[in-house]
Amino acid sequence: MDALAPIYSVNAQCRDCYKCVRRCPVKAIRVENDHAVVIPEACIFCGTCVGTCPNHAKMVRDDLTAVRNLVGARRDVVLSVAPSFASEFPGVDPARFVSAMRKLGFAHVRETAVGANIVSRAVAELMARNTAHRLQISSACPVVVELIQRYHPRFSAYLTPVDSPIIAHCKALRREFPDAPIVFVGPCVGKKHESDLQPDLLTAALTFEELRRWMLMAGVDDPNALDPAPDYHLPGDGAYYPIEGGMLRSVARNFRALAPQGELQPMTLTGVSTIRTMLETLDPKTLEQPVFIEALACPGGCVCGPKTRVRCAAGGMLDVLRHARKTLPDDPADKPDVLRHYRPAPTAQNAFTEEQIQATLHALGKFRPEDELNCAGCGYDSCRELACAILAGNAEPQMCVSRMRQIALKQSSAIDRALPYGLVVADKALNIIECNERFATLLGDAARLAYEAKPGLRDADLARMIPYPQLFQKVLDTGEEIIRRTVDIDGRLFSLTIFNVDVHEVIGALILDITETERNRQALIEKARTVVTNTAKTVQEIAFMLGRNAAESELILDSAVEMFAPLDTEGEP
Repeated sequence: MDALAPIYSVNAQCRDCYKCVRRCPVKAIRVENDHAVVIPEACIFCGTCVGTCPNHAKMVRDDLTAVRNLVGARRDVVLSVAPSFASEFPGVDPARFVSAMRKLGFAHVRETAVGANIVSRAVAELMARNTAHRLQISSACPVVVELIQRYHPRFSAYLTPVDSPIIAHCKALRREFPDAPIVFVGPCVGKKHESDLQPDLLTAALTFEELRRWMLMAGVDDPNALDPAPDYHLPGDGAYYPIEGGMLRSVARNFRALAPQGELQPMTLTGVSTIRTMLETLDPKTLEQPVFIEALACPGGCVCGPKTRVRCAAGGMLDVLRHARKTLPDDPADKPDVLRHYRPAPTAQNAFTEEQIQATLHALGKFRPEDELNCAGCGYDSCRELACAILAGNAEPQMCVSRMRQIALKQSSAIDRALPYGLVVADKALNIIECNERFATLLGDAARLAYEAKPGLRDADLARMIPYPQLFQKVLDTGEEIIRRTVDIDGRLFSLTIFNVDVHEVIGALILDITETERNRQALIEKARTVVTNTAKTVQEIAFMLGRNAAESELILDSAVEMFAPLDTEGEP
């Protein structure tokens, strides 16, 4: 667990479902010991895994305590509020929202839309001046910037060489408040990464989720109950940035003012997968006129960011539009220098030989092309991708669902063959769900032939195959199991155990032919009885002999005593 990264994993909560692997657009997840771990150096901080994980094993770094301590220690902290606050706090008056933020302790509150205005003007100037550059991709979204620099580095040259709106806003705020710490709040996880990269400008970044928690702790639950801030000013049309096409609206207005006769082909792409498809198929050299692409990582725009409460893109867009329509174009004369060049920073990609890939596929039980199901159960789109991830140390063989199923079936089959018992599982209608060959063999030739024709005998009527269906029905009805009851079937004896798999729904039974065992037991009992009888006779005979010998000995001893007894005075013994 690396809680210092903007997104990190909590291994104890991971349940190896591979859902985060499946949804991560760049596969920046490593599975180790059945736990999915975020790879910080490969992550683009889109937050998809955070919203995907059902067990909350993927977490966003919590900076709330640090910011609260900062506000408590400093009286000059500045807050830059993302324009998507209009959708996060629908119906809240912006001036009263500013009052709520000041109640939390912020000295000054501004909208990041001011920085967006500066960015729009800078981008329009570049497009108006540089007609030879046919493609410009917006650098406003930090996630898109990371995506291009890491995974599509050849397009880094086409990123507009301009700061993101928050960094542009920080530069503008620095002129007004030279030494004050600046904190951002918005829906984006990527802003935390931006604050890590440029802490001298952006001290910290909070999500709306963290802000709401702070407001709850501070008792600021209804901003509309506060008096409006008297110094609040509406921003320019940078307020449109959180919605699809919002940046285009602002850039196009500036472009038309600078180059009335110029041509600009605008395009909006949202969602990492859509953007990647565009980057993989677009050849900038084939463009016949300048194209500006507004690229936003979150489908629907920032109003649907990973840390927002908005669940309906349309509703969020309408909230932003209601706020933005009140604004006016704003072209500040004293603009800071926001030019910035983006360089490729490709994530290391391992290259594996075909022999290595094939060897790994064979270890997964895939020897022919048709064995490669490409089911995506492991989280990867193809078996070859999984094989490469295993070779790179980012995945484990047990992630292959089909392989694990084959192993389970082989183990189950081996156990079934080794079992001396017949095994059957049936549903509440006594239709067979599964049985082993031993079960069919025990029931006679007809059942064995049926099993050979249809292994498992699925859906066969168990009641017609066994002579005591009432025992099975009793267990289904009562839930009381029958343990080792001896039953007679056509002169053969069987030990029968009926147990619950799912009470009142599914039952299982173990049946064992104990005919020979019972015969041997009876024979042993008869032999033991014979031994006991003979022993008793012998004891009786011995007792008789001992009694007779004792009587004879007594007579002999009495005779000897008489012979040697002294005579009395009369001469008689």
